[in-house]
Amino acid sequence: MRILVTGATGRVGRHVVDGLRAAGVTVRALVRTPDLAGFPPEVELIRGDITDADAVRRASADVDAAFLLWPSFSADGAGEIVPALPSRVVYLSSLNAAEGGVWGDVERLLRDAGKAWTFLRPSGFAVNAQSWAEDFRSGDTLPLPYPEASRSMIHERDIAAVAVLSFVNPGHVGQIYELTGPEALTQAEQVATIGRAVGKDLHVVPLTEDAARQAMLDQGADPALAASAVSYWASLVDNPEPVTTTVTELTGRPALTFAEWAHEHADEFRILSTTEVAHRYADALSSGRLDAALAFLAPDVVRAAPLESATELKGVAAILENTRRLNADVEYLAVETLGPLLHDNHFAIRFTFTQRNTQTGARSQTTKLSLCTVESGQITREEVFYYTPAPS
Repeated sequence: MRILVTGATGRVGRHVVDGLRAAGVTVRALVRTPDLAGFPPEVELIRGDITDADAVRRASADVDAAFLLWPSFSADGAGEIVPALPSRVVYLSSLNAAEGGVWGDVERLLRDAGKAWTFLRPSGFAVNAQSWAEDFRSGDTLPLPYPEASRSMIHERDIAAVAVLSFVNPGHVGQIYELTGPEALTQAEQVATIGRAVGKDLHVVPLTEDAARQAMLDQGADPALAASAVSYWASLVDNPEPVTTTVTELTGRPALTFAEWAHEHADEFRILSTTEVAHRYADALSSGRLDAALAFLAPDVVRAAPLESATELKGVAAILENTRRLNADVEYLAVETLGPLLHDNHFAIRFTFTQRNTQTGARSQTTKLSLCTVESGQITREEVFYYTPAPS
């Protein structure tokens, strides 16, 4: 069996990839930036976007089924994508799909196209609480619309577990699964749960409806989405999201709690020490997880590497573009690290890369030393020095 996973590097998709691999399934992933995907070599990567019908057709060739994540808050364009998918599709929908909107529209497209479908309708994702991480790290208050709105938040790993079962076990075609966590918690209770995991209490400050809508607009949300989201939160004060037992019935184990999610993600809500940043940054790069390593960089990080660029690079986007330029014709075969070596808020790591030129086939080694500065739990400056052996 070969399964195509769209949204493979996302919050749910990465767990779907891991679960399928653990089940012995061959995985193909449609990704925009393969060099940042961070998947092992056995995962086949197809460069492309889910909104590009030609890319979806390429990715769907010779696969048995697909996991579909439609990333937009509108179904515009999905009518061209659905026919390009394989005949069997597991679609990540929403608990509110029956009421219409983008999720209901995409479900209808899959039905009309004659696909063998399974619809996963989860409640709110626990992982969406990551949007509160900066407030936890930087202050003592958290502004929230409708703190008493109750949601049955579901762990992303539970959504992925049901998706994997839907592929590998027969009998799931044509099924609609409403998936939730094991309890409904108010937003204030969710904040308190994270606080217990982190060891920090935040004071929740209620936002007015207008302020909540404006906050979403300031973050780039579509006006219609902002309005509907605020109205939905308001409705959950008196009518909490339902709690289902579907995850337990399908997986044979209890659904994961929000408290379990909070303990797993606690580090995201506190300022890491220089030692923690250094070791995790080194581990991510050593294992080829560039995406994980980038999470430790400050948005305005500065990279000084005279042998790579005549000027210092500022910002993650500029560093990524430089990385893609340097690695255009390079396949990395192995990496050895020495360190990290720590001093105050600085650390150093020596990397030795064994690589192959994809154009010529020639193998070589490169050794470089990175000196990093950490402030408020993020790398704010990286200075890179290359070692070139003296002529023999």
